[in-house]
Amino acid sequence: MALHLFRDQFGLRPTSSRATVPDNDLARLMYYLNCVFSAIEYKDQDVRRYRDYHNWSLLSDAEQRMVLVLALALSPDEFDGKVFFHSDELCGDCGNKFYELSQIRHQFLAVQSIVVAGQTRHVKKIMTYKMSWIQNNYVEPVKRLAYYFNQQRERQIAAARARSARVAYTYQNSPSNDRDLINQWEK
Repeated sequence: MALHLFRDQFGLRPTSSRATVPDNDLARLMYYLNCVFSAIEYKDQDVRRYRDYHNWSLLSDAEQRMVLVLALALSPDEFDGKVFFHSDELCGDCGNKFYELSQIRHQFLAVQSIVVAGQTRHVKKIMTYKMSWIQNNYVEPVKRLAYYFNQQRERQIAAARARSARVAYTYQNSPSNDRDLINQWEK
């Protein structure tokens, strides 16, 4: 169900605080996920680790990949115009700001709930953002991490092929094969 909110219907009181995000693509994506899960009701404990952007370096390789997968599944396109709203004016000197639904001014179409991963989630707040915020905390980190993980996967495949080739070469050139060749030559 959508709510129509009109200019000056409610007073404005931002509910966000300034965040210091480490200069790291993984940390930025984790910060983005933290913003997503701050705006919608999502109490599942399984995502808590992926929101803790200050501890990005503690994630395993598999967990780092999961951050990218979650970010791709929860792209800004899924929330824009429902939970996220582009508004330089409402952001002021920040890249993004949160507002409670009852405190929104200006005309927005905000939803009371949104379907995420097949489950209906209650919208707790909306987030306004500047395009530079989306670029810095989503678009660019996704590009770089996807490239990094693809390169890593290609290196792993190449290493596996090289190991496979060494095993085949070693087998073909093993001493038992040499004895067989000598025995055949002596006959």
